[in-house]
This record gives sequence, C-alpha cells and structure tokens, in this order.
Amino acid sequence: MAMVAGLIAIVAPILAALYLASSQSLDEEMARAAALAVEVLRRSDETSNQISAAFEKLEAAHADDPCSLTNIERMRELDLGSTQLQAVGYVANNKLMCSSLGRHGAGFSVGKPDYVNASGVSIRTSVKLPFAPGMPFTIATREQSGYAAIVHRDRALDVALYRPDMSIGLAGRSSRELILSRGPFQPEWLEGIRQGRKGRAFDGKYVLATEPSEKYDYTAYAAVPATYLHAGMRRAALVLVPVGIAAGLVLALAVFYLTRQQLSLPALLRVALRADEFFLLYQPLVDLQSGKWHGAEALIRWRRPDGELLRPDLFIPAAEEGGLIRQLTQKVMALVVRDVSRLLQRHPDFHVGINLSPADLHSDAIVGELRNMLQTAGIGPGSIMVEATERGFLQTEHATQTIKDIRAMGIGVAIDDFGTGYSSLSYLTTFELDYLKIDKSFVDTIGTEAATSQVILHIIEMAKSLNLRIIAEGVETEAQAQYLREHGVHYAQGWLYGKPMPIGELASRLAA
Repeated sequence: MAMVAGLIAIVAPILAALYLASSQSLDEEMARAAALAVEVLRRSDETSNQISAAFEKLEAAHADDPCSLTNIERMRELDLGSTQLQAVGYVANNKLMCSSLGRHGAGFSVGKPDYVNASGVSIRTSVKLPFAPGMPFTIATREQSGYAAIVHRDRALDVALYRPDMSIGLAGRSSRELILSRGPFQPEWLEGIRQGRKGRAFDGKYVLATEPSEKYDYTAYAAVPATYLHAGMRRAALVLVPVGIAAGLVLALAVFYLTRQQLSLPALLRVALRADEFFLLYQPLVDLQSGKWHGAEALIRWRRPDGELLRPDLFIPAAEEGGLIRQLTQKVMALVVRDVSRLLQRHPDFHVGINLSPADLHSDAIVGELRNMLQTAGIGPGSIMVEATERGFLQTEHATQTIKDIRAMGIGVAIDDFGTGYSSLSYLTTFELDYLKIDKSFVDTIGTEAATSQVILHIIEMAKSLNLRIIAEGVETEAQAQYLREHGVHYAQGWLYGKPMPIGELASRLAA
C-alpha cells in the first residue's frame, strides 16, 4: 500500500501537469480561434450594414429607370461613401445592367444566384466581371428591387493569420452554404454553424470557434489545426511537468514519512491494541523447598496478523517512548481476568504476577484499576502480585504512596531485576516491599569464577535482613537451584521448571 501510495504521489502530479498543459494549450488555441472569428464577423457585419444602407437609399429614391444617369450618380455617391463596397449596381435577368461605374450596354452576365437568404437577398459568391478580370467578387442582390452591391470576395477575410494553415470563413445559417472561406474547410463544420450558437469545440483535428451574427443570417468561423495545439501543449509541458515532478517528489517524501510513521512501532502498537493482537504466557514460580508451584508471572506477547512474533524487549520500550505503556498494562490486566479468573478461584493460594511500568506507579489510576480487576475476576488480593523495576521508583514520593495503597489492598509488591539499576539499597530501605527478585545475570554467575559471583550472596543476605521473600530469576540448572535452596532463597523461576506457557498448559500442569 505504501509503494502504491508513493507511486500515485509521484505519478498524479505529473499527470495533472500534463492535463493542465493540455488544457492550457487548448484554452489558448480556442482564444486565438475565437478572436479570429470575431474579427471576420465584425468585417462581415460592417459590409452587410453598408450593403443594407445602400439598398434602402436606392429603393427609397423610387427611380423609374434604375440605370438612369441620375440613379447611376446616386450609385456612385454610395460607392464613394462606402469603405467596404467596390461598386453598387442593378441586376436584371442575371445580368449586371449598370453600376456606379456606368451603364454596361446589354449587361454583364453574373450567373444564377448561389442561394437566396432569409432576407430575400440573393448571393453570388464568386463572380468575375470584365472591368476587373481575374478578380472574383461577391454580389448581393435585393431580389425585389434588383439593386446589387459588389464587394471583393475576400474582403471580409482580409485578416492577418499568425499561422498559414488556419481556416476562416463565413457560412449561411439557414442555407447551410459556405459563403466565403480561406484555408481548408471541413463540411461537418456546417452542422455547428447551422445551429446559430457561439461555439468552441475540438474535434481531434481542429480547434473550431464560431461567432453567429446577431443581425444577419450567417456565422463566422475560425479553425486552428491540432498540430499547433500539440505544439502548445509541449511548450506548456516543458514548464508544468518539471513542476509536477517536483510536487510528486515532495508528495512521495511526505508519503514515505507518513508511511514510516504508520509503520513505526508506536503506530503498530496502537493498531495492535485495537485489534487484540496481544496474548499472555505464564512462567511458573516454584517453592524451592517443597517444589510446589507458588505462582506464575504473566508475560505479554505480541503476534502480528502475519504470524510474526515481536520480542517484548522491542515493543515494551517502544510503548514507553510512545506513551502507550499504560494501555499495555491495562491490556495485561484484561487478559489476566479473561485467562485465569477461574483458575485463581480454584487455587486461592496461587498467584499471578503482573509487571507495572514506571508510568503505572506514577499514575493515580493504577490502584483503582487493580481493585476493579480483582472485582471483575472475583478473586482475592492474595491472588495477584505486582512487580516493578527500579526505574519505577525514581519519583520516590509518588511511587511510595502508590505502593502503600497497593499493599493496603493486600496485593504483594516485588522489586524486579534487583541489582541492575542504581541506588538499589536505598530503594529497599525507602519502600515497603514484599519480594525481591534476583536478576538472571547474577544467577548465571553461580558456580563460576566470575568477578561478580559473590554479589548474589550479598543480595540474599540484604533481602533476609529486610525480611523480604526472595525470588531468583533465570534458574536453568539443578546446581543453581541447589545453591539457592542452600542459601535460603524462597522461590525460583526459570527454564528448569518451565518455559513461559499458554494458560491451558499452565492449568493442566498445575493440576498435576
């Protein structure tokens, strides 16, 4: 999951950067196409306005002869006063009979109209006239009166294109006919043009912008080839992708950091406490004189969901550092109640030892928690013993009161791992204790020539002088047991008598 999250953290910003680059490039090309379409429409509307004005003025004169000298003079005035019209004339029977240039004799053939728009104006999109050979004109003719306006065919398209293969043009909405065009034209564009709505689209080949006229029956369009869109995307990607890579690396580092936090022992401990991954093993405590099992120490173990067992010397310090040791102690109490309530009820002279951490001894809640445990399990205080290491006694005043309160309940208290800490003698004389547990490191020196081999005798004599019952930890050989027995040690705990075992095995061996 961490690897997938890290990969997503890297890839997602890059994909986002590519998307932004594509989106930004598309927006830019659409803006350019729209600007061109707007300019084509502006020119076309200006030309159409002048054509309409010319028609209205000529028709308002009601000339008996449209080609009279007076009317031709009127046409000339309209021509000279126009910025978009090349000539104004009169068409009859598909012939230009006269214009602002004069009478044309029998007339110049202009051919049949390409189409008639909704306003009753016929459009001839490409007409060649004798007085301007080789130059195509567009002729708009009012069918009712015959008056015509002549413009250069490409006048409305005389727009500077910043790319040579772009397309611009004008198409009739109702007729769905192409009026003017410059550059490649795709027939399918007419479908969008016919709807008469302002549009922005990308069909995979062209970015298309359409601008319908609000007054006239046509729509201007501009199209930009996709090759420029891709080029723009590459340019934007050169800027945005490095930013995306940098962002991805930052996110990946964040995921890595959070993953390490989540996979750290304190984080795993929190999950394990909720998921009930902990269990207890019990190591018997034996009376060295009679061989009778006097009690057992509850030892917490942690099995991960994949079956892996984590050592207590790893997770207990992590629980202390992570502020979870109190919760771990509470878990031990709950497991003791679950495991041994009936066993202790059947064997009231048997006890279970529970390890308390320094945080437990310094907590105001521990005494109440122990009392609740006894009540829940239905057992007497003699069925429980608490063990604390020397570190738990560092805050002397608070620990002293806690130990007094625990002993007042009738629960025995042992100092664990004695001799491995500091100022051990001062602890023994300061606190009211019931048991002293000799650390395994001193038991291991029995029968050896080690420099510390005599320390165990001093510890035993010290405990006797203070009327403490003595428990030796880590007894593995009969020779060690005999030595301890001869020197007045009361109890022993170690592999000689039994390794830490599940509650079922403890119960069956205790009964035996």
